[in-house]
Amino acid sequence: MRSSHVLLKGAAVMTVFSLLGKLLGVLLRLYLTSRIGSEGIGLYQLIMSVYGLFATFSTAGLTVAVSRLVAEKAERNLSDATVLLRASVLAGLCISAAATVALLVSSDFFAVSVVKDASCAPSLRILALSMPFMAIAACFKGWFIARRQVLRCSSASLFEQCVKFAVMALFLNVLMANVSDIASLCTGIVLGVTVGEGCSFVYLWAAYRFLAGRQKRKEIRPSQTFGDSMRNLVGVMAPIGLSVMVTSLLHTAENLLIPSVFERYGGDRAKALSEFGVIRGMVIPLLFFPFAFLQSLVSVMIPEISRLNVASGVKARDRQIGRILSVSFLFGIAAGGLFFFLPEELGETFYPGEGTADALRLLALVNPLMYVQTICDGLLKAVDGQKYTLRYSVYNSVLRIAVILTLIPLSGATGYLLLLVLSNTVEFALCYRRLKKYARFSVGCVKGVLAPVGCAIVGGIASRAVVSLPFLNTFLSKAMAGTSVYLVLFLLLARPLYMGLLGKKQAEA
Repeated sequence: MRSSHVLLKGAAVMTVFSLLGKLLGVLLRLYLTSRIGSEGIGLYQLIMSVYGLFATFSTAGLTVAVSRLVAEKAERNLSDATVLLRASVLAGLCISAAATVALLVSSDFFAVSVVKDASCAPSLRILALSMPFMAIAACFKGWFIARRQVLRCSSASLFEQCVKFAVMALFLNVLMANVSDIASLCTGIVLGVTVGEGCSFVYLWAAYRFLAGRQKRKEIRPSQTFGDSMRNLVGVMAPIGLSVMVTSLLHTAENLLIPSVFERYGGDRAKALSEFGVIRGMVIPLLFFPFAFLQSLVSVMIPEISRLNVASGVKARDRQIGRILSVSFLFGIAAGGLFFFLPEELGETFYPGEGTADALRLLALVNPLMYVQTICDGLLKAVDGQKYTLRYSVYNSVLRIAVILTLIPLSGATGYLLLLVLSNTVEFALCYRRLKKYARFSVGCVKGVLAPVGCAIVGGIASRAVVSLPFLNTFLSKAMAGTSVYLVLFLLLARPLYMGLLGKKQAEA
């Protein structure tokens, strides 16, 4: 029970900072939308898709591998964990340096052939400089998560967001106030990204040095050499990193193809970039805004479950997995219901005039599966099932690319939204089924799914009644009132469910 309490406490700390960071991210996206429009957001998403491919190569598997191995080694000897962190920093530096050089050399090619705008090459070169900072920061984040120092990790992410916002505002509002060219404005935006990554690294490094100075006297001689630690790291990082890199490569290909097939459907590149920007740059980030809690849970669960593997055995681990998945279903259904019943109110509040309501309502149907699938992915990695996450991601991505090339040119954005519904359902089913083979857990159909759905329906009907009141005459007032009524009713009706998941002792606390 103590392990569960620590897990939820760590997740709660990360949730607060993650919500603040996501709120700041939404505000930043609103600001960018007003400054560069949906077409500019689409171009920015293309630039970030190329950057994301190289950034994934720089950091693939580092945070997960470090958090998992440090959690296991620190149970026996903290010095072994320290040696492993040093090995991870060296590995991260080597990999990120290669990725930086590769993007610097190929930036013109990607700008012309992939983004289809040669003036975007400077943006890619600026982003390339952030990769070493990102890789080393990933190692420190893994260390802090494993050592249950989640406050440092979470505050670093929030600090990074604040720096990005400040630098972007400086360039777009002051230094580029009279610039209207979208590609040039994207240069100012990516400068904020790179400076933010550098500041995050400095923050985490300083926090680690402070913590290491306090713990140095407690360490004993390490039982493993640097070479042993490096081999252990590579053994865990390689399959996870390969999975992430292959998935990222396929997702990048998918993101780069979408504007092209939208253009084939409608015959207008500006409109294609705009539709892509709405779906990928607005709707999906908004759907994942409530994911902050579960994202935090994913981050802290891997070292905790690894610790249970060492200290308590599989029974305690399986109970923890069942509890985590039950919470995930409950939370995912709550979030999906909110977007299903209030799509226009929420969409117009965050992105006025962009027409996000239909996409929000459709994707809300699979919002719970998106959340739970992400949790299952993290749990499979925690129980050494990462090879299956790679396999399923590849299957799903190949399916999506095939459909994008063959069917989306005939149906446009509507077909792509239906594809997202289908692909997320398939990937959830595969991951959940595989996890059942690794661990013995139970998520009841009635308590785990039907009861939360019933709570969401009651809350949704009440929220629709509230937003129809005549004195609520703005989308903001309707969104606030409807969301408040929905959440209050859902929490009241679902109280026996989440209190039961927390357990009697924790509920009383």
